[in-house]
Amino acid sequence: MYDDALFAVEDPDTGQIGYCSVMGAIGEFFGLAVFPGEAGWRSLHRLMDDDEPSPAAEEERVYGQFALIASFEGSRDVTEQDRAVMKQLGLRFRGENAWPVFRSHRPGYVPWYLTRDEAKFLSIALSQATTVASRVRQQPDLLEPPQPNQILTRRRVQDGAAFEWIDVWTETPQITPPAPAVPTVRVDEVTLKRIRRQASRKGEWEVDIFYAPFVIQEGERPMFSKMLMCVDHASGMILQVHAAGHQTYAQESVDKLVEILRAGRCPEAFLIQRPEVGALLRPLAEGLGIELREEDWLPALEEAREALESGLA
Repeated sequence: MYDDALFAVEDPDTGQIGYCSVMGAIGEFFGLAVFPGEAGWRSLHRLMDDDEPSPAAEEERVYGQFALIASFEGSRDVTEQDRAVMKQLGLRFRGENAWPVFRSHRPGYVPWYLTRDEAKFLSIALSQATTVASRVRQQPDLLEPPQPNQILTRRRVQDGAAFEWIDVWTETPQITPPAPAVPTVRVDEVTLKRIRRQASRKGEWEVDIFYAPFVIQEGERPMFSKMLMCVDHASGMILQVHAAGHQTYAQESVDKLVEILRAGRCPEAFLIQRPEVGALLRPLAEGLGIELREEDWLPALEEAREALESGLA
């Protein structure tokens, strides 16, 4: 089976549908990915999108994946916690692509160990995947839908005192991007008045907030930090860089921009490429009379970001 031969499994406990992709036909990565619910379906389609992605879209594909993944890896990819579980179960493996690894992928978080409920659903999906794969070998058109936007879904039903799994065709979710969640930020009016008096407007600043490869811990599960970067459009000079956690990045980002503005520098325009960044900066921009302009590409900022990330590699 190729990874675009999709099927689904319905969680018997919650009714949520997990959209499944079997990987390994081309010999690069072996495993099963289960994308839960509408958010998982969007994540799956981002991964399968063959169009040339924008930097923001590419970041979503890297840091925004929403899936449960069972993969077969080499021993170097197995952690001590994985090995402890295998030892407890009396399991031993040897060779490349022989070690089972199970991870939960959530947007903005480091791939992490499964919760009890995630492990239960992934084990069900693995069992059903073996059934579907075996049937596809005998019936290659098994996954061809009778109607557009339908997908073969395995559902558990009760037959008397017993349970059995049956095939049903369910409608796939409509791909509707969710409205960006914009945290509320405070902009001090007294500070804005001081900036308006002291700063002359000159030039344009490229501003973005993105996931960065810095891992921070704000609870049990480690996460990737959110990074503010502000770069002068004309000169390419980096004016501000700041990394923060998911809960505090919005206010911290605005505060860090205010720091530059209080130093006497004020642009004629903020150039942004993400609507959510524009929404976050709008109170500050409107309070200072700064134009807020959305662009397809932020060349100076992308160059600065690439230099930063290459220095971390």
